Amino acid sequence: MGFLYSTAMQRSCHQCQMEFQITGEDLKFYEKISPEFGGKKYQIPPPTLCPECRQQRRYACRNDRNYYTGTCHLCRKSLITSYSPDKKLPILCEACFFGDQWDPLSFGQAFDFIKPFFDQFKVLRETVPRLGIYHTQSENSDYTIHSSRNRNCYMCSSIIDCEDVFYSDFTFECKDCLDLFSCTKMTLCYDCLFSEECYRCDWCENCNNLTECTLCFDCRGSQNLIGCTGLRKQKNKILNQAATPESIRETTMKLKTDPAFRAEFEEKFRVLRLAHPHPSIWMINAEDCSGNYIYNSKNARSCYNVKRMEDTTFVYEANAHVNTMDCCRIGNGELLYECASIIDLKVAAFCNLTYQCDRMYYCDNCIGTSECFGCFGLKKHRHCILNKQYSKEEYERLVPQIIEHMRHDGAAMNPSEASGSWGEFFPAEISVFGYNESKAHEWYPLNESETKKRGWKWNEYQQPMSASNRTIPGENLPPDIRDIPDDILNWAVTCEVSKRPFKIVKQELKFYRDNGLPVPRRSPKQRHYDRMGPINIRTLYDRSCGACRKSIQTIYSPERPEIVYCEECYLKTVY
Repeated sequence: MGFLYSTAMQRSCHQCQMEFQITGEDLKFYEKISPEFGGKKYQIPPPTLCPECRQQRRYACRNDRNYYTGTCHLCRKSLITSYSPDKKLPILCEACFFGDQWDPLSFGQAFDFIKPFFDQFKVLRETVPRLGIYHTQSENSDYTIHSSRNRNCYMCSSIIDCEDVFYSDFTFECKDCLDLFSCTKMTLCYDCLFSEECYRCDWCENCNNLTECTLCFDCRGSQNLIGCTGLRKQKNKILNQAATPESIRETTMKLKTDPAFRAEFEEKFRVLRLAHPHPSIWMINAEDCSGNYIYNSKNARSCYNVKRMEDTTFVYEANAHVNTMDCCRIGNGELLYECASIIDLKVAAFCNLTYQCDRMYYCDNCIGTSECFGCFGLKKHRHCILNKQYSKEEYERLVPQIIEHMRHDGAAMNPSEASGSWGEFFPAEISVFGYNESKAHEWYPLNESETKKRGWKWNEYQQPMSASNRTIPGENLPPDIRDIPDDILNWAVTCEVSKRPFKIVKQELKFYRDNGLPVPRRSPKQRHYDRMGPINIRTLYDRSCGACRKSIQTIYSPERPEIVYCEECYLKTVY
């Protein structure tokens, strides 16, 4: 029987105690996504956590930035994995995982109606072998994760169809680039974010179709710009003023080799950027949408960094989805609720790292599978529960019984709720990752004591580094790449912020030399945090347009110094 609510509900989050709203549209979606067996609908209840805490819970089971060496559980070959050895999980290389040497159904277990569901699923999750790291159809890209169809890529997450790309995240169809975030079709670019179709550009943000530009913001269809903001179809400019090709070459060189000059220039650029009107939210071809960084979408509500969305709510970092709610890092799916790290999934809820599947509930690390409940590591299976095979009739009889058991099994994060664990994503407590390993730590940082107070894991394992002949503090590196010796490949560089050692690899050093860029003084992980910090905003504030004064919602809080315009006034300014 469905919920009878037709108007909004107010709830207090059971984790952070913040008030949040559940709209009538949300309730209709829960009705739509709820599974049906034997002509009866088994209603998914409204959430007990606010959207931010739900997001944190999903990201707690995803590791993007930490790599370890391990051994395949079957063939005993060495491999790169996202699971630290102290976890003692059975991990497999790609050949063994997709081979016939093992059967995930051999780990199947009958559902025990005495025990809570999540207790049983946790045992299964820690017993069934898993792929050591998810990167498919790639060549020489062992140090990439959640990625596909790449060549010669290193230390990247969520990249597709890339070649010779290093230290990048959520990036597609790029070549010969380093340190990108949320970029597409970039070539020979460095340290850029939210940009597309640029060539030989460094330190650019929210830029499209630029050629040989440096330190630019919100520029389009231009070339040979330095320190420019808000320009369209321009050429040979420095700080938005006309410049000669010679001065552009000289300024570019000094920015890359003279720290004092760069600091002074960056301050001028900061002032110019603040003087340029910002759009209230960054959207292109978006109809009836709210959130930020939304492209080619319709009716995407409270969505962030998404493309080609329709009728979606609370979706983060996603591409091509319809009728989807509360999901993150997803691609090509529809009718999904509370899912994370999935591709080509349809009609599903509470799933993680599940590809090319449909009609799945509470499943993890499954591929090519259909109509399963509470399963892990399945490959092209159907009608399974806790990895145990059933007939269609048995499956449709047993799943409703399990749902009824979950409604009151007390294993959810909030056992006082009558709904029990049914309707809740996997609790962060059963994640195999330490919170500090997970992507949740990027979005919602917690220290060790705060993490353990919540009952969540904290990972203390550190991957040993190869022995180095020399260690050098990052702040002591020469600013000019021409002064960096080949021997730096044998050094450990100490990050100037985290004080943790990191290595420069051969292909990376070649990129810096070919492009005249300084060797970074901060580790790849710290550089990623530096890029994400200023944009890690998922709150909309009420302000007035700086031009016409009409009320707007924006990612820029009222106390911030940016000049913020409504879409109409902003477009009049830049075009």
